[in-house]
Amino acid sequence: MMLVQMLKNSPTLTWCVIRHTLHNCNVQQLRHLCVPASLYEKDKKWVDKLTKETMLDIENIWKERLADYDTKRSSRTQIEDDKKKFYVLSMFPYPSGKLHMGHVRVYTISDMMARYHRMLGHKVIHPMGWDAFGLPAENAAIERNLHPKDWTYRNIDVMKEQLKSLCCAFDWDRELATCDPQYYRWTQYIFLKMYEAGLAYQKQASVNWDPIDNTVLADEQIDNDGNSWRSGAKVEKKYLRQWYLKTTSLAQDLYAGLDTVRSDLWKEVITLQKHWIGECTGCRFDFKLVGPEGELEDPLSVFTLNPETLCGTSHIALSTNHRLNIPEYYTETETVLSTQDREVMLNVKARNPLTNELIPVVMSKLSEEIMDTNDCCLGTPCDSETHRKVAELHGIEWRNIFSRNDSCNEQVMMTDDKRINGLTRTKAAEVIENIAKDEGFGGYKVSPNLRDWLISRQRYWGTPIPIIHCKTCKAVPVPYEDLPVVLPETSKPNTGVGHSVLLENEEWLNVKCPKCGGDAKRETDTMDTFVDSSWYFLRYLDPNNTSLPVSRELAEKYMPVDLYIGGVEHAYLHLYYARFFNYFLTNIGMIDHCEPFVNLLTQGMVKGESYKIKKTGVYIPPSDAEKIDGKYVQKGTGEKLIVAYEKMSKSKHNGVDPQDLFREFGADMTRLCILSNVSPKSERNWNNEVYVGVQKWLNRVWSLVGVLVNEPTIKTKATEEQISQWDKKIKTFRNKYLAEINYHMEVTFLFNTAISRLHELTSDLKKVPVEVAIESEEYKHSVLNLIKMISPNAPMFSMECWSALKQEGHVLDQDWPSVDEDAELELTVLCNGEVVGHTSILCKDLNSLDVDKAMTIARNQNTFDDILGSHEIKHKKLSVIENWKASLMLKVPGLKTNEKGDKKGKKGDKSKKNKAAKTESDKEKISSNVS
Repeated sequence: MMLVQMLKNSPTLTWCVIRHTLHNCNVQQLRHLCVPASLYEKDKKWVDKLTKETMLDIENIWKERLADYDTKRSSRTQIEDDKKKFYVLSMFPYPSGKLHMGHVRVYTISDMMARYHRMLGHKVIHPMGWDAFGLPAENAAIERNLHPKDWTYRNIDVMKEQLKSLCCAFDWDRELATCDPQYYRWTQYIFLKMYEAGLAYQKQASVNWDPIDNTVLADEQIDNDGNSWRSGAKVEKKYLRQWYLKTTSLAQDLYAGLDTVRSDLWKEVITLQKHWIGECTGCRFDFKLVGPEGELEDPLSVFTLNPETLCGTSHIALSTNHRLNIPEYYTETETVLSTQDREVMLNVKARNPLTNELIPVVMSKLSEEIMDTNDCCLGTPCDSETHRKVAELHGIEWRNIFSRNDSCNEQVMMTDDKRINGLTRTKAAEVIENIAKDEGFGGYKVSPNLRDWLISRQRYWGTPIPIIHCKTCKAVPVPYEDLPVVLPETSKPNTGVGHSVLLENEEWLNVKCPKCGGDAKRETDTMDTFVDSSWYFLRYLDPNNTSLPVSRELAEKYMPVDLYIGGVEHAYLHLYYARFFNYFLTNIGMIDHCEPFVNLLTQGMVKGESYKIKKTGVYIPPSDAEKIDGKYVQKGTGEKLIVAYEKMSKSKHNGVDPQDLFREFGADMTRLCILSNVSPKSERNWNNEVYVGVQKWLNRVWSLVGVLVNEPTIKTKATEEQISQWDKKIKTFRNKYLAEINYHMEVTFLFNTAISRLHELTSDLKKVPVEVAIESEEYKHSVLNLIKMISPNAPMFSMECWSALKQEGHVLDQDWPSVDEDAELELTVLCNGEVVGHTSILCKDLNSLDVDKAMTIARNQNTFDDILGSHEIKHKKLSVIENWKASLMLKVPGLKTNEKGDKKGKKGDKSKKNKAAKTESDKEKISSNVS
């Protein structure tokens, strides 16, 4: 500004002086020299109509200032430790190189909520990072003949700039990337902690092999048709030695924990995860196996519904498709019951982990009938007719371990083991489960279908598993002080054949055993990328900690996450694994909150309009389609088209580039469009026509501000009585809308409904006569409140309005509006589920309302006693939604509400309910109230 003034005062100013002045300005100051303080300040005139071009002009003026404000605001939050915390987390993206509309939706929601809670006075944690390891990055790099690291970090730079274009106020000082050794050092650390606890182990097993991506996949990564989740290839079966995490050990806790989260927000996820985990009705026991040449490397895990029968197990029965059903383990004798039924005694024994006895292992067709979905079972002739028949066929001795006790009407244990002898079956099962857990051979409650998490991947671009294999010492963990085990640099991209890069790098591969000092080799499998993303929300809190993944003090202070936002497609995998990690870290005392996420918002997919030739099924670009006589056809050919909204993809030509939207409409308008009309949980059919409605609304808001900025000339001045009457009306509808907006922002997360109420507030303010508006403090107060409430959604538009209104401070630093204490809110009375009356109650009284006070207020209504008559109230319940409304629910046996009271009124109530239920957002609102 100094330079501008100098140029005005001295047009003949020498270049030397100008150059000296420029030299002493930083880049930010130079930019501001060329930019007016606001659009209004530019011409000292409020533009009559807010056009698309005007919105872009506003953004050109305010965008860099907003970014500068957000940077300073983020650093300020680090010292505001006295404030209530709010941790808002969006699922971090895979750095593909470009944002898509799904990204725009999730990050607009998280940014809007972060800004909203800062205005509520909270210390907000709003971090961002990159899910940077895994198959997609590696495959994309191979296609381009690039190193995965170069490809990944190049994309991170691009996407970071795009997020800034969306005006997201992330805490960039917390930024992380899972491919950074300083991050995956701690992923390896947690893996070693699980290894110490017996939850990370290696075993030979039948695995899912992706023949295109040349790697193993977990069961969860296979679709219902048996195809890979990434490549789409038909998955093959192979026997390989792989690494697993024992997620089954926490199955019961993870299942039960789903009852502690909000059912209305977690609804679909609870159903999916409970189905995946299954009811934990039994447990698994690990049996060591002894073959002709000694003990086999891997134990045999056997599921049972009756843990107490372990002490009476006479043999192990295998299904005919078990991995041990191979000729080299057959004995010379084989019993054939029919052409289909085969019974083979194997020359392998199993050591009973409870009794230490060696017992036979049988491949048994008979036993398959009672194995359910498992491939082996305990042979318990004392408890099963089928097992008794198998034992007799093979001459296997067995003993009865149960005795009837008439006094307790239950069987009791009859064994030599003093720990369980004389106990009831139920109590014995509990004792044996605890023994198994203490001695490390199982005992954890689990469903029959759930399996452990297979985390081995035969690829380069992933976290190295920190294990060293020694011929003498077997698997040896890398010492903690030697972490991280860093991926070796390679001059060539992966060839796509397994983990060839790691196998060929002998300098990295060959090491000394940490235990005996002998020659050894590193583990060449890398971890599934879901391992990296299972704890990132903790590292955000303490990104520079060099001693631990996260300090317990910070985890205790800021966990759990208050609002977690992301796609519902992660309900099976990521959320399940993240909960498992969090429970484990709680169990070892690193953190103190089992459930990591309080509120979960799973937003729906954003779909694009596609055009497909009906005859051939070929997709064409929108530019090749035209509408003739109300029907879409292909240009030039006239071929009929099928028009539908589908998942956005290049192959369907229905993708939308967010950068194009930012250039044409601006970030503020795009943010408002993605939030409006449709609830966050619903799928969104994207169409640029939504901008028309948003622009019309903002233009109306613009005109409300214009009344106060321009102070238009009026013919007649409003009287004090007119102003007083309008002030009362304005105050009433402002509080009404504000109460509902706050409820949806805090409880239901129906941001589309909150924005709809902002539209209604705008419409009601537009009804205020101009002569009243320019005199009314209530009008000005309401317009300022409106601008404040728009600011988290459209910050630059709000900054322009706030500046023009000559308000002190930054609009985003203002307190979020609150309902006036003397505002009249609603108390609804229901009898037997039917609404029988409404009454007004002051906000300050509603917030302190109890059942007795509510009953007194209700009885003061003229119709209450008429409706109730002499009937006795059996049950009373009060539900209060602070600063919005209250419901008094009465249970009155024998009262038929449809025969009492004002029938017309009830019909009206029902009509209103039916009308409200027409819109999706109100359906969800009703549902959440019931919950």
